[in-house]
Amino acid sequence: MTKTSSTAALASALTLVISGAAQAAPALEAPLPNFTLFASMGVLDVEDKDFDPEAFELEFGVNGLIKADAFKMRYQFVADVADAVNSRDTGGKEGEGDIHVKEAKLIFPSNYGVFVLAPRSSSGVQRDMYSNINLFEYNETHNGRTTPTGNPIFNQADEGQDVLAYVTPKWNNMRMVFSTLSLSEDNSEDLDVKTARLIYDNKALNLGISRVLTEKTVVGADEDYVRTALTAGYNFGQLHMGATYEINEDTFNSNDFDSFGIAARYQFQEGLSAALGYYDKDADNDAADNNGVVFQVKKQIHPSVSLWAETGQYDNGADNIALGVNLKF
Repeated sequence: MTKTSSTAALASALTLVISGAAQAAPALEAPLPNFTLFASMGVLDVEDKDFDPEAFELEFGVNGLIKADAFKMRYQFVADVADAVNSRDTGGKEGEGDIHVKEAKLIFPSNYGVFVLAPRSSSGVQRDMYSNINLFEYNETHNGRTTPTGNPIFNQADEGQDVLAYVTPKWNNMRMVFSTLSLSEDNSEDLDVKTARLIYDNKALNLGISRVLTEKTVVGADEDYVRTALTAGYNFGQLHMGATYEINEDTFNSNDFDSFGIAARYQFQEGLSAALGYYDKDADNDAADNNGVVFQVKKQIHPSVSLWAETGQYDNGADNIALGVNLKF
């Protein structure tokens, strides 16, 4: 399929779900939007750096649902201003330019599945394939190119831009997700990244497999970059256990590597929990090999407030200790 026909197919699919809007004068339902806040602040001690109070995340959002007869549209917009708070630590002056739009997304649910239009969005691949091991606050399991993380093991990004996505209806606890991303506007390739994944989730058992292909034209490489991930998780009630395996092939003429993580969280009584994770990176270049252990203790004081302490200790990376408070509305 050519890039033009691929774009046309995606546009036709989106037109299908919004065609109900063409009815004459439908009754419009647009309740007041919901406003959200998520703040994660604390202190951070990273090896070979000064001890530092830090805003890990500070997000303000708005979301809601609009309905007109059979037409439905959810909207979500989130901005993270943590960089503005930390700007004097990272070289900025006043911080006004450090507002990061994390979500700018429209979601169209229908009987045919869910269609997503998102100039900016958190990564669905990262959420679906890494949540079984992404149990920590500072040592999150994604690359650190957009959002800082103390975990240097994985290469999956935590967000994407110019996203078109389609989610199939659920069948026997299974669903498939297809998406495209546009990273460059001048490389003669409309759809720079193509993803597909299959997810099984019955609330207790979670399984998934995904494949992400990034076109070689993005950076002028010889081969397309392909990343495959497999995940499994099980919820035993008080105990959650999960594992994810990531395979990076033809990483733009660079060092290919496999990454693996296994993690668990045990819920004690009265909101207290502890999490432990082991992560390993096996690269073609032995000098890039790495492994690490992350441990966390968390106390849920209130549904909106939690306290946590965690440490990440890595063989080939900066060890860290972080203490924090999360506030969520």
